[in-house]
Amino acid sequence: MKLVIFGATGGTGQEVVRQSVEGGHTVTAFVRDPSRLNDENGQVKMITGNINDPEAVAEAVSGQDAVVCALGSRELKATSVRTNGTINIIQAMKDKNLKRLVVVSAMGTGESWNTLPLASKLLYATMLRSARIDHESQEAAVRESGLDWTIIRPSGLTDGPKTGEYQFGENIKTDSSSISRADVADLILKSLEDSSLIGKALTISS
Repeated sequence: MKLVIFGATGGTGQEVVRQSVEGGHTVTAFVRDPSRLNDENGQVKMITGNINDPEAVAEAVSGQDAVVCALGSRELKATSVRTNGTINIIQAMKDKNLKRLVVVSAMGTGESWNTLPLASKLLYATMLRSARIDHESQEAAVRESGLDWTIIRPSGLTDGPKTGEYQFGENIKTDSSSISRADVADLILKSLEDSSLIGKALTISS
């Protein structure tokens, strides 16, 4: 499968790139700074650009079979990088007649809010309020896109190893508040191959 990965230099994005190459996929990474990403011995095509540049996004999407959006921001202040970037990706996909999209969001977004423990709700309502607003807007754009989308909502991300042993599903109450980025990447790639997950927002936790 020909995949383009946005947010490829982030923790989750790097795992998606690595596992995609291991899985035999043809990988394109959309990056602002190529030096921040391992090219996996020349097996990754890099397109340098800004997610807010529709022409650069369209170039990256052209000729692909599927898109993975793992955009993020470490800023605690108000941001719309996920929303605006995802809207540009959606428009490029429509222009290029590409349908399959997997987007990384966060547990607690949308209807999964009710599955959060109280401590997590307080965190999202205070320190992570801006990120939650951006995720909500991002997911709304995805749902309204008309594409074949799947949303992945991780619980707290860690740098642990890929285990392949995790819980996932729509609006599940999880036993744990954490999940490794490697396991999130594993579910992303499995979702691309599973048409039964189209149109679903999946929480994932260990």
